[in-house]
Amino acid sequence: MTIRPRQWLNGAGAALVSIAIYSISLGFFMALTLLVISMEEGGDNLSQLSIPLSEAIVLLSQGVGFEDGSIKLTIIPLLLTLLLIALIRSLTLRFSCSSWEAYCAGAISWVTLNAILAQGVTVGLLDSIWLICAKTLVVFTLGFASAALPASGIWGTVVAAVRSRASAPLRTASSTGLVIGGTLLACYVLAGFVTTVIWTVRGHGAMLRLFDLTGMQSGSKVLTTICSLAWLPNICIWAISWLFGSGFSIGDLATFSLWTGRSSGLPPLPAFALLPEPVNNATWRIVLVSIPMASGFIVGSLALLLHRGFAIRFADVNGTGKTEGEAANRDLRSTLFRFAYAAGSFCLASVIVALGMTLLFLLSNGSLGRQRLAHVGVDIADSTQSVGRPSALGLFVAWVAALVVVSGVFAVRTVFARHREQLAPTDAAAGSTSADSDAETAADAPSTRVISLMTKPKEDHDDDNTSTDTTGSGIRLP
Repeated sequence: MTIRPRQWLNGAGAALVSIAIYSISLGFFMALTLLVISMEEGGDNLSQLSIPLSEAIVLLSQGVGFEDGSIKLTIIPLLLTLLLIALIRSLTLRFSCSSWEAYCAGAISWVTLNAILAQGVTVGLLDSIWLICAKTLVVFTLGFASAALPASGIWGTVVAAVRSRASAPLRTASSTGLVIGGTLLACYVLAGFVTTVIWTVRGHGAMLRLFDLTGMQSGSKVLTTICSLAWLPNICIWAISWLFGSGFSIGDLATFSLWTGRSSGLPPLPAFALLPEPVNNATWRIVLVSIPMASGFIVGSLALLLHRGFAIRFADVNGTGKTEGEAANRDLRSTLFRFAYAAGSFCLASVIVALGMTLLFLLSNGSLGRQRLAHVGVDIADSTQSVGRPSALGLFVAWVAALVVVSGVFAVRTVFARHREQLAPTDAAAGSTSADSDAETAADAPSTRVISLMTKPKEDHDDDNTSTDTTGSGIRLP
């Protein structure tokens, strides 16, 4: 095995530069925020807290919560987490790290630096040092793998191994299931983002009034709003649960769903002013709750019909055509096999949706304090059911509808085919009778011609004898 020192150095360099850029940028922003708040709101100089607070936020963005007095913060700022993973990926590509040596060096460096940060934090961390190392290692692995796997050729090797061991229909079913599950997850995340934007547009007035009630100046308003954006993905995930009928809660102080929107004693955080009111129109509630089922039905129908999916054609079952794809679809047995693979693909997609939404809901939850604010977020089991079950039902309805249509087409074609078979003997009998008549006519025609031919020379002979005798002697003999 060849040792490549350059890869070790590149991996360590990518990790060091990533943590340096992230922590320094975050530290400067926290120092500016605390300085502006101190200047506008008065009180002690808070800038001296910028370094320990920045270290705590760096660890919090990797899933490590902390507490200080009555404050217990474990809600992960997912926007910072996504930015950190993107930064690791970018620098991994920049340093050309695509080997296991680079990963090992980068992982060791990353975990060591985060352990050093954990020792310098002045607030109390809620995780042990080993759990901190494990969580930070997961974040670095995600960023490194997203950059190194496409360039390392490992993915191509895995794909080639799967192709050599799995049949083409099984590969198609598996890949289609992954695409369906990913598409549904992307649609739901987009729906949550759009819902959050609508909340912001409708509730910005209440947020401005809350700023005025707390006496914040312009600089504090702007910086506080920017800080709140770090938890924007969390709110988008909560919006998914709210949109599809489950809802979310802010501890024991507030509950939000399509039917209720009660709150009492919430902390004066400006972001809480954006949280929604209940939907009073029952029709709109039904429409919103039906979105997962409709999405599953539409995506499932497209997967059944499109050529890159299962390419099921309703009109060509047991028929004839010109191309090979149409010929395969016309064969009833092949079509049934396609439906069987489609059922497996839809089951895989349902599992992906359920697992994906469970992971998102789990990452978005946390706490803002103790006792009444100990749980902020969604009920994971209920929210997953509100999304996963209608999605699976929509896929099932699409599959059953396609099967019913194909069965109906096949039944109609079978009835017409049997009707043609019943008419075939009558046509054959009529054709046979006509053929016999033609044969008899053809047989009688030569006999008539023979008789006429035999009779005509005899008459000619008698005429010739009579004329000869008359012209020869002028006497007719007896």
